[in-house]
Amino acid sequence: MIESDDRGLGNAAADFMMAASDCAKIEMLDDRFRRFVQGQGFNSAMFVHLSSSGAPVSPRVVFGDPDPWIAHYNARRYARLDPTIPQAFTSRRAFTWGQAEKPDGSREQRDFFGEARELWAKDGLVVPVHGPYGEFSVVNLLSDRKIVLSDAERAVFEGSAQVYASQGLTLLFGALGAGPAPKTALTRREQECVYWMAQGKHDAEIAVILGLSQHTVRIYIDAAKTKLEVQTRPQLIAKALTFGYLVPDPAMLC
Repeated sequence: MIESDDRGLGNAAADFMMAASDCAKIEMLDDRFRRFVQGQGFNSAMFVHLSSSGAPVSPRVVFGDPDPWIAHYNARRYARLDPTIPQAFTSRRAFTWGQAEKPDGSREQRDFFGEARELWAKDGLVVPVHGPYGEFSVVNLLSDRKIVLSDAERAVFEGSAQVYASQGLTLLFGALGAGPAPKTALTRREQECVYWMAQGKHDAEIAVILGLSQHTVRIYIDAAKTKLEVQTRPQLIAKALTFGYLVPDPAMLC
């Protein structure tokens, strides 16, 4: 089973996020993300486009590890059987194949998962990526072992995958992938809360680090989400990286 140590995972994610902002080519970003996820027990990762402006399309790997399974998947029209697709469209949180698989699913669905586990991976973590103009994609993290993650670990992988997606789209298509710059800058406290959140810290831990109440930490994080025009914390991490808010002032680390 994939199981992660919270502290080691947080440090590895922080290293990836800092390195991602310096990647000048998509190949460099892919290499950095691959090294991060492989260090956590995954085999490969890919950014897969699923929808343009709300209209579903055949899954297409835009960047990341290419895999012949995707062509086979499209040729067999497996999207009509794959329960991870509708769940990804309606979810803001990452989930595993096992969480999407329905015990009472059809024989075709059971055969689909059986073939996927034989030819592709034993398990996968699916991170939904909702774009600013109705486009929709996922980051797939694949493993040859069953994935078991705590809520905190899942949140760190979500944030890292969102950073990977945002930076990858920016490298390939320019600033369009990131959306417009925020009209109002984050305050120092908002930036501090987002920074420590990106390290995998819970609100209670951030409160202790910064000498605040949990309620105040939530207020700062919600204010940052409003300013950066995002709905979820993983999206906040990704956009904060894009606009330079995850590069810490040394005073933050004292």
